[in-house]
Amino acid sequence: MAATVQIEEITGTAGSETYTVKNTSKFSRYFTEDTHASSQTTNPIPIPTNNGGVSGSYWKTHCINVTVAPSTYIKNLRYYINWAAHPSSTSEWDLGYKGDHVIGISSATIADARIYTQGFPTSQYDQATGVVGVYGDFISGNHSYYSAIATALSGGATSTYDFTTQGNAYMVQSGQVVGATTGRSYCIVTQVLVASGATQGEKADKTATFVYDEV
Repeated sequence: MAATVQIEEITGTAGSETYTVKNTSKFSRYFTEDTHASSQTTNPIPIPTNNGGVSGSYWKTHCINVTVAPSTYIKNLRYYINWAAHPSSTSEWDLGYKGDHVIGISSATIADARIYTQGFPTSQYDQATGVVGVYGDFISGNHSYYSAIATALSGGATSTYDFTTQGNAYMVQSGQVVGATTGRSYCIVTQVLVASGATQGEKADKTATFVYDEV
């Protein structure tokens, strides 16, 4: 029997966190606040006024939850976003020269990030931090899981533009995710970086995809 899988966003204090189902009607938005709201417009990410400055959203944590078990197992969970150009470009989110949409990484190279597990167990969930309405702390150097890995690329975060198709996807969890049972996968953490020179306003929706092998 085919498995049933849902995407969840995790927010709140570690140990009593909230898991919110995300789909095409309840999507994820990036704020300077730890919230799973899909329509809120308060606490947007400010555009820095100093030349070369960068502001971050609060980071977002996502996983998949297998609610109906596969016949045998699910393995090799991957993630990618359908960027046609870099997130900073005027044809995408126009985030300023140093702007980006980044993801936590534990490998030293992009090539390894497409092969080896980059995500982390839900037991190591780390609540997003920052100053509400002002800035979010960067994944790089602040997320407890990625900042502890000395060999991680770019201090623990890299652009999701490195992972734009199923063929070059980011490896969330290699090997078996679940057997013939239910349960949650490893997590990913992402963040929007807005740089000076960015264009103000709500950005076009982008499709982020989790893909896996099922037997």
